[in-house]
Amino acid sequence: MLESKDLLSFASIWPPLDTPLPLEALPPRRKLVQEGRRCDQLFIVDSGWLVAFRQLPDGGRQIFNFWLPGEVCGVELIACPTAPYCVATMTECRLRRMSRETIARRNFDLSDALTALACRNSLILRERIVGLGRRSAYVRVVHLLLELTYRRRWVCGVDEPLPLTQLEVADSTGLTETYVNRIFKRLRSRGRLAVSREGLRLLDPATLMREVQFNPAYLGKAPTPARTVVAA
Repeated sequence: MLESKDLLSFASIWPPLDTPLPLEALPPRRKLVQEGRRCDQLFIVDSGWLVAFRQLPDGGRQIFNFWLPGEVCGVELIACPTAPYCVATMTECRLRRMSRETIARRNFDLSDALTALACRNSLILRERIVGLGRRSAYVRVVHLLLELTYRRRWVCGVDEPLPLTQLEVADSTGLTETYVNRIFKRLRSRGRLAVSREGLRLLDPATLMREVQFNPAYLGKAPTPARTVVAA
C-alpha cells in the first residue's frame, strides 16, 4: 500500500523497470502532446520541466500544472481517447517515454502506481481551483511559488531557482503579466524574492508559508499551522 508521502516521487511509487527506457533529450518549447489528438504515452521526467496548458481561441493560455525532474506526466492522457490539453517542454529536458502497450506488457501490477499519480494530480488541480476562485492575486502567486519550491526540494533535493518567467506565472494564476510584475516588486522590496537569469528564488519560504497559510498536506506532507491571513 502506498503512503501519502510517496505521491511526489516517481522512484518511490513505481516498481523497478525490467528494461531501462531510452533517454531522450529535447529543447525548450517542444510540444509533446497536442490537445485533441491521441496520446498513448507517459513521460518520465529525468531533468528539466514540462508544462501542461490549454490554448484558448483568443490566443490566451491557461497553465494548470508543471512536471519536475522525478515526476511523471500523462496518467490522464492514456485514459482518454484524445488529449484534453497540451504538454510541452518548458526548459531543456531529458525524459523517457512509456507507451500504453509497454505498461500493458509489464509482468507486475501498476494499478497502485497509476492511481497514486492520478490522485496526486487531482489534489494539485483542486488547489489550483481554490486559488483561482478564492485567493487574492498576491496569495495566489506566492502559493504557486511555494508549491513549486517545495516540490523541487522534496523530489529533487535541490534549492535551485525556479525556471519561471512572469508570463508563465501569469498564465498559471489567471493574472496579467503586468500585475504579476507588481507582485514580484512587492516581494523583492521585502527581501522575499530574488529574480535572475536562472529564474525565481524565494528567499524566506518559511515566513511566506505562514503569511499565506500555505499547507503542504495536498503534496503528501504534514500540514503546517496557520498563523496569519493575508487579505490582499
